[in-house]
Amino acid sequence: MIDPMIRSVPLSFFRPLRQAVRDLPRWNPVRIAATIVLRRAALANRHHLAGRLTEIRPLDEPMLSFEAVDSMVMDAVFWFGVRGYEGTAARIWTDLCQRAESVLEIGGNVGLFSVLGARASSGIYTAVEPVPVVAATLRANLARNGLTRVEVLEAAVVSGDEVRNVALNLPDEGRKMPVGAHLVDDVEVVGRSTRTQIVVPGLPIRQLADGRDLIKIDAEGIEAVLLADIRALLVDRRPNLLIEVLPEAKRLGEMLAALASEANYQIHVLPAWGSDRIVTVPAASFTSELPRTYNSKDVVLSTGPLN
Repeated sequence: MIDPMIRSVPLSFFRPLRQAVRDLPRWNPVRIAATIVLRRAALANRHHLAGRLTEIRPLDEPMLSFEAVDSMVMDAVFWFGVRGYEGTAARIWTDLCQRAESVLEIGGNVGLFSVLGARASSGIYTAVEPVPVVAATLRANLARNGLTRVEVLEAAVVSGDEVRNVALNLPDEGRKMPVGAHLVDDVEVVGRSTRTQIVVPGLPIRQLADGRDLIKIDAEGIEAVLLADIRALLVDRRPNLLIEVLPEAKRLGEMLAALASEANYQIHVLPAWGSDRIVTVPAASFTSELPRTYNSKDVVLSTGPLN
């Protein structure tokens, strides 16, 4: 239940609680209590936070600046910080980008990982985002942080060899910046809401992935189709991969297990909350439901151990 009284509280009142989330270990009872209060504050300020701020500056990454927009991602970054929201994935992505020569990020959304990765990368960086209003925010966030080298492609990513128009479902999330937009066809995760559908360009993943040594895919259910289309490339060149794996994506789980075995990848699960410990699992035991047992949906396939 939303408490309008909480919305009337100045945002500065919550700063000590936000600092506790930033500074204290995850198991600390003070941090746990602060998190509970901040969740209530976040709910009370849903849709209103953007109007109360001129920018979003995460306490744990104060050098970064983001557009104050109606976005679940930006809300979470304000209240809990980058690591409080994304857990170990933010740190690992930064480390991977620092070592990569050519990065491809599929599903950039408003640009949180794009900003983190592009700041660390000295090589080629391409971010792909199909929703026009979200892609505009991604570009604005890159510009706010002086990241002018990033190529932003306003498109979806598809299998096959030809550029083609595809239907994109915009879910009814009650946000101006949706996070769950997904292709209508070939999507493994089903049963989502629909606000409207739009037509966007679809760019072939084979062309985008060629020559990359780091690929991130957060494509809301089409990951298995995309990876299958570039499987030969992955086995041959073994780029590091960061993939969102939802529990329902059973084909994706099976594909990642088989790919790790065939290409001699290590599989690492990156907890979002509850722990900062990266969990390395045998390929034979990996399934799409396994990351959830570690409070995660982010999985890295790497050619070596993670830092």
